[in-house]
Parts: sequence; structure tokens; C-alpha cells
Amino acid sequence: MTEEQALAAHEAAQQLQLDGRHTEALEALQPVIDHFANDPLDLANVLCDHADSLLELCRYTEAETETARAVALIEPLLDQLDPETRGLLAIRAYNLHGRSLRELGRYPEAAQPLLTAITEAERANGPTHHSVASQLNNYGVLCKYWGRFDEGEKVYRRALAILKEIYGPEALETATIYHNLGGLEHTRGDYAKGEPLGRKAYEIRRAALGEDGEHTIADAVAWGGLLDGLDRFDESIPIYRRALAFQEQRFGPDHFEVAATLNNLGMALANQGNIDEARQIMARALAIKQSLFAEDHPEVVLTRRNFEAVTAL
Repeated sequence: MTEEQALAAHEAAQQLQLDGRHTEALEALQPVIDHFANDPLDLANVLCDHADSLLELCRYTEAETETARAVALIEPLLDQLDPETRGLLAIRAYNLHGRSLRELGRYPEAAQPLLTAITEAERANGPTHHSVASQLNNYGVLCKYWGRFDEGEKVYRRALAILKEIYGPEALETATIYHNLGGLEHTRGDYAKGEPLGRKAYEIRRAALGEDGEHTIADAVAWGGLLDGLDRFDESIPIYRRALAFQEQRFGPDHFEVAATLNNLGMALANQGNIDEARQIMARALAIKQSLFAEDHPEVVLTRRNFEAVTAL
């Protein structure tokens, strides 16, 4: 493969990613990885692309291996990189490595690369740049899963302040932060505080992207979880059914997002007294998560506990 062919193949693979065709993108990227084997910076960049698709396909162990390799290639060269290259490639590699570790439930290990991504973003762009808000958000997600709620809220609020200042209080860019603040309160158990945040994320996204946008659907599901915490199942169950139909078509029947929505739907149905359907749905949610994660992963533990509770009814 010539240099020109490698660059063309890389561009074609990136287009496959934009089209959501991640399995094909992985195949297209492999010869590009081979071509750049002796060029650490280009190789690290292509490995990050490869890891993006692996994460989309829930292949987290492979993504962690790829991103660890990318970081190892970049770190010895950091001080030699021009500011623009460092500001793009280092941030991306550290962020993807932290995300991969987070998805594997390795929360203490995930903290360092995600914090390094924040530091690199501040170094490259200053403390109030939108890239800093993005990295703060990624670390906030880790804090939620890790149970460090006060720290997570603090970094989310800092990210929200940055984005409001840049884009305005009702801008689409703020929706992700409202979504995640609502999710943090859901995990913390303060549903009354979280419900307006989740609803605001959904309303901003719906106004900008429409009712059937992928991110609108995700916001609706998150809001549904907060409605469940307030025993508003008549409102949440239609949200889950609609989201499930969308996710199965968009991602396939065995994707993590499908399992997460099934888990929510099953528990809502059980709370409404529809036990038979709830058991079937929870069994499917558990099977999907077991196919994606180890038995001791927090997502498997959560859904297994819910399944056992519904089965006992």
C-alpha cells in the first residue's frame, strides 16, 4: 500500500464511521494500521479511529488495548510535538483510553487518563474552551459510575458554565451536560432534583434535532429513569417502548443501549404489576449484558439483581 492509498483508505474508513458502519470501518482501518506501523504519530491517530469503532460496537477490552498502545506511542513524544498536534492527538488518546477503562468498570485506572485529557485541553486552549468542557464531562461520567457524586457534580457544573458562556443557556451544546447532571442525581437517588434536569436535556435536544433524533431518544430514556424514581410509570413506559424500537433498528438487538432500555422497561413494568412481561424483558437485558461484560461488571451485577428481584415476585 502506498502512502496515497493509505490516506485514501483512512478517509474512506472515517466515512464508514460517520455512516455508523463500524464493523466495516474496522476492516478498512486494519491495512492502514499496518501501513503506519513505523510512524508512531500516524499510527496512534489511526489506532484512536479503530478504538472509536470498537467502543461503538461495545468491544471494550479490544478498545482498551488499542488506546493503551496509542498512549504509549504518544507519551515519549509529547514535548516534541507542535502545540496543534499535541492539542488534538494527546487529548483524544487519553480520553479514549480513560473511556475504555471506564466501560470495563476499572474506575480508579480510568481517572488518570481522563484527568490528563483535561490538563492537555487546558494547556492547548485555555481553561474556558469548549474542549475543556468536553473533557470535564467525560470525567464527570466516570465520577457518577465511581460513586464520587459531589466531585462529578462539580465538574459537570464547571462544564455547563463554560458552554453557557460560549453558546448561550438553551443551546444544543448544553443538553449533554443537563442529561448527565440528571443521570448523576438518578444514581444518587435524588429524583426530584434530577427530573427537571433530564427533562430540560430532552426538550433542548427535541427542539434542535426532532423527536426521532438518536440523541433525543437517549435523553428521553434518561428522563424516563427519573420519572420512574418518582413513580410516574405511565409516562416512562411509553418512552421506553418507543426508544427500544428505535435502538433495535439503529444498533441491532444485542447492543448495550438496547439492554439498558430493556432493564428500565422491565423494572417499570414490574412496578406497574405486569410481572410476566417484566421477567421476559429482564431476562433478555441480562443475557445481552452478560454477552458484553464479565460477570462482576457493575452493569451485569445491576441487571442480575433486578432480574432476581422481578423473578421473586
